[in-house]
Amino acid sequence: MQMPSLSFSGSGPLADPTAQVAALRRGPDPLAAFAASAGPGQEGLVNGERVRLARAYNAASGRECREMLLGSGQSERAAVACREADGSFVSASPLLRTSR
Repeated sequence: MQMPSLSFSGSGPLADPTAQVAALRRGPDPLAAFAASAGPGQEGLVNGERVRLARAYNAASGRECREMLLGSGQSERAAVACREADGSFVSASPLLRTSR
């Protein structure tokens, strides 16, 4: 069985690779904004959810990172934000999953 060949023509994100990259940009990250402004132990609400800055540390990459705990009780989970070269914080994936 032969598969049909697909080609894209015209305009839009599929025809222009730079438009595709631009479409992936997101707006401000409220969790990263909390990480940038909070001190260890500080609590707040982000998108209606309880957030606590658990710790600040330097990652193996040398970047400053901050671990936050979202939710409470059995549903508590970790989130991480790290400082970029321009000084802003962006959300990052935690490398280790902790059992809390």
